[in-house]
Amino acid sequence: MDWSSIASIFWKFSLGVLLLALTALAGYLCAAVGSLRNSLNSIRNTLNSTESILNQEIGELIAGVDKTVKEVNKELPELLQNLNGLTASLQGISESEIQPTVHNIQEMSGALNQSIQELEELVQKVTNFSGQTIEQAAFFRNQLAVSLADIVSLWQGVKAGWDSFSSARSTGPEEETLVSDAPTEG
Repeated sequence: MDWSSIASIFWKFSLGVLLLALTALAGYLCAAVGSLRNSLNSIRNTLNSTESILNQEIGELIAGVDKTVKEVNKELPELLQNLNGLTASLQGISESEIQPTVHNIQEMSGALNQSIQELEELVQKVTNFSGQTIEQAAFFRNQLAVSLADIVSLWQGVKAGWDSFSSARSTGPEEETLVSDAPTEG
């Protein structure tokens, strides 16, 4: 065997293996594409059924929303009328009751503040008068105490003088000399 026949066999064998590998690869690709096609068909079927369910559910939901909007639209004018009536009632109550009450409270607060101020002035005057009265009473008490002390002292002096005068008169001149001659104990 020569080298050209070995090379030819090797070349043919390698070419055969390569062709087998390419065939296997082509088969694998066909199977993968077929599997991908089946998956895509399954996804398409799932999407179609999901779309159908969503269309049905959304259709019902839209119909329900449409019905609700129609009912609200029917009742909306009455609701707005009631709301306007409520607003007008609140405005009327505010003007007829709340504002006069607030005004009366403000007037009463002003009068109360004025009365409190006058009461504070009166308390201040009474406090000043009390302080002055206490000062005057203390002054007069002190003056009276001095005067009474002077009167008591004068009275004691007058009494002592009277007692001395009385005792001198009752003893007479003879007893007086005897009293003066008597020895004094010392």
